[in-house]
Amino acid sequence: MNMNIVEKALEEKYGDYLVGLDIYETATSLILSRIVLNKEARNSGIGTQIMTDLINYADKNKQIIALTPSSDFGGNKNRLIQFYKRFGFKKNAGQYKHYGFKDDMLRYPRGINESKTLIKNLLREALDKTITCQNCGWSWKESESAKSDLYVCHKCGHDNSPKKSLNESVMRNDKVDAKKVADFVNFAKQYLGIDDDIKVALAFSRTPDIRTTAYYNFSIPLIKIYAKDRAIIDICRSIAHELVHHLQYLEGRLLDAIKDGEDGSPIENEANAVAGVIIRKWGKLHPEFYV
Repeated sequence: MNMNIVEKALEEKYGDYLVGLDIYETATSLILSRIVLNKEARNSGIGTQIMTDLINYADKNKQIIALTPSSDFGGNKNRLIQFYKRFGFKKNAGQYKHYGFKDDMLRYPRGINESKTLIKNLLREALDKTITCQNCGWSWKESESAKSDLYVCHKCGHDNSPKKSLNESVMRNDKVDAKKVADFVNFAKQYLGIDDDIKVALAFSRTPDIRTTAYYNFSIPLIKIYAKDRAIIDICRSIAHELVHHLQYLEGRLLDAIKDGEDGSPIENEANAVAGVIIRKWGKLHPEFYV
């Protein structure tokens, strides 16, 4: 192949509009080092025509076009990048990386690697998860968001980050998790037939009256649960356990909290067993408990 044949052809066709044109041609590539139009030809469509002719030539001869957008000749680099992208140029990186070129952008001739690229694009599209805002219903693709705000709705700003299941999520000292626990307390009390006003309090710091994970005071009556850094499901199990003790007290079967509540005692074994039943029944109504 005669070298620089395309450069000569373009100069003959567009010479009146060109200030400079440098193309290095090989049998397999075209390296576009410089293309500069005079002021009168800018924004007139001449640049698009030149690139179209260059691309048609490259496709016909199965040549890669390589270039590096630069503001050295008066153009805006970012605008040039967008201009070249319109013609199928890709950043010389990732799946399009070609170690034979130092240039920033490449365009592969049509037909070369198209099947491979198509498969990759189809796979990427299939794996591109659609996220729907729980607040306003707006939908978007994962690829349309940065990782830092992947689940933040583009329309209303709602954070749709996936919530961990209750058996994995650590209790937070906020109204949302407090309501989850309150709902469970009401369920457990109803299951046990407890209708008094026993209080259930969550503690996020150690106090003298709560040295373990839970504390029951039948004289108030009060159940106090240590909640810091504990999973919600474990907190609920402790609540159920202490509510069973409260029922035992109401029925006159829990006479000495220390003696009757010893490990392995009938009273303690009953509290463990019934608490397990309550957790399982609650879990059937709320499958997310075990997801």
